[in-house]
Amino acid sequence: MTTDSSQFGGKWTKEKLKILENYLDSYTTALKNQSFDLVYIDAFAGDGFINTVSDAESDTKEFLEGSVLRALKINDKPFDQLVLIEKNPHRIERLETLVEEYSNHRDVKIEQADANDYLSTCGKFLRGKRGVLFLDPFSTEVSWQTLEKIAGYESLDTWLLFPVSAISRMLPREKRPDEISENLVECLNKVYGDESWRELYTESPQQTLFGEPGYERNPGIDGLVRIYKEKLRSLLGRRFLEKHRDLKNSKNSTLFAFMFFVGNQKGISLAGKIANHILDEI
Repeated sequence: MTTDSSQFGGKWTKEKLKILENYLDSYTTALKNQSFDLVYIDAFAGDGFINTVSDAESDTKEFLEGSVLRALKINDKPFDQLVLIEKNPHRIERLETLVEEYSNHRDVKIEQADANDYLSTCGKFLRGKRGVLFLDPFSTEVSWQTLEKIAGYESLDTWLLFPVSAISRMLPREKRPDEISENLVECLNKVYGDESWRELYTESPQQTLFGEPGYERNPGIDGLVRIYKEKLRSLLGRRFLEKHRDLKNSKNSTLFAFMFFVGNQKGISLAGKIANHILDEI
């Protein structure tokens, strides 16, 4: 099958998709004798394929099977229903072709919608179901309010891509937090749910040209991830898996932090064990 996929990735993309695929396979196998329906939700479905560069970051390109196709190919205990969310109409056209070819008469629903809007209103649909949610935004699209909604459903084991690199670019090393543009502040507040990101800035021993105290944030990404994980821990308690995977480019710079939390308290033992094992092995 050919495609003009507009999604791009690298070695880190393969790593992310392998983690997800292994989890979906293990999850459905573990729950294959349960009576409730299993649902897979792909919140940023794309067109089903990903155009990647080679490991050497050369001009060599290859198409990877994306998350949708990997979910469709789960065979031991296929998902009872798959919900694929995508806003772009051109990607939806290609996604429809993919589903027609690989769905094998399964119940697949394609939603042309904003992921935050759909996920904030799908509680009724999820009643009596269990499933897996894949949150794979290109950048900072996932809002904290959406995560609060998802946590409240207590139905979805969730893999979340936290956009470390994009957020780091929004936060200058040396600048007063109040000097950051309103648009960036609004985006940061949406992602973190509040202004907790301001904790990254501390007074600098060097004064400004006007004799006022300067501000700076520590280099690197540790602070960005730490604050976000603290908020997830506060929201989810033991449902949040402390272990995560840094996904890095060929220059060893972290692009995303791949995180996981369990749908409900009953699933902590099984789902947490599966996710921990996969993160250790891949």
